[in-house]
Amino acid sequence: MAAPSYDFTGRRVLVVGGTRGLGNLVARNFSRYGASVTVTGTQSLTSAYDVNLDAFSYLRLDLTSHDSIVRVAEQVGDVDIVVNAASARVPHSSDVHEQEFVSESVRLGLLGPSQLTHRLRHRLGESTMRGGGSVINTHYVRRWCEMAVGPANAHQEMLNSTARLAAAWAPNGVRVNGVASTVMVPRQSQLRVQIDRQSGPLLTRTRTQRTGTLQDVGSAVLFLASTGAAFITGQTLMVNGSGAGGARMAY
Repeated sequence: MAAPSYDFTGRRVLVVGGTRGLGNLVARNFSRYGASVTVTGTQSLTSAYDVNLDAFSYLRLDLTSHDSIVRVAEQVGDVDIVVNAASARVPHSSDVHEQEFVSESVRLGLLGPSQLTHRLRHRLGESTMRGGGSVINTHYVRRWCEMAVGPANAHQEMLNSTARLAAAWAPNGVRVNGVASTVMVPRQSQLRVQIDRQSGPLLTRTRTQRTGTLQDVGSAVLFLASTGAAFITGQTLMVNGSGAGGARMAY
């Protein structure tokens, strides 16, 4: 089956964390379909990365620094699409008090991807794309949520914050969605466990689980940013290749 085709010609895309992993794949996908792409990273020089970034504009960004966020928001210019794909990293040199300060600032929305996105909301609202400007949170946003609300509540907070922002920004013509990647862990009842233990090899089978790839997640990002999703906002797509039961977040 042929891969879906998109046209982002003339669109301006900011991929936060576009220098590696999923972020870099997303940046290359948008560039392949005609977009002008800016990526951010934490290094001063693009030569510090093990991937070729020549196809993109590059901005150095530290999401734990207010000044860095303000500077990038001013430098990026007009933007139609923002993809948040930068993981939470607190400098190892930070002491306990500095780490607590960063975590509290992230909880209040003063640092992290939410602060950068808020600073770009007016320019996103000026986008001429069908459906308006688009913000897409990837599973890396969950890491920032962990700093704010703890690991147990991070996934739900990611879903809730995406939905809240979508509702607040809909009147301004900005869509906000998310993509969460998962693997499936089958749940077994205690009775089934006992049967398996007593039955030996007769009932013991290896079940092949389907596992997704970064490209599967990247394809979901392209769809949510496209005009085909112009009437979709506040949603988080679960890219897991299976049903909802027994899901566990995998990073």
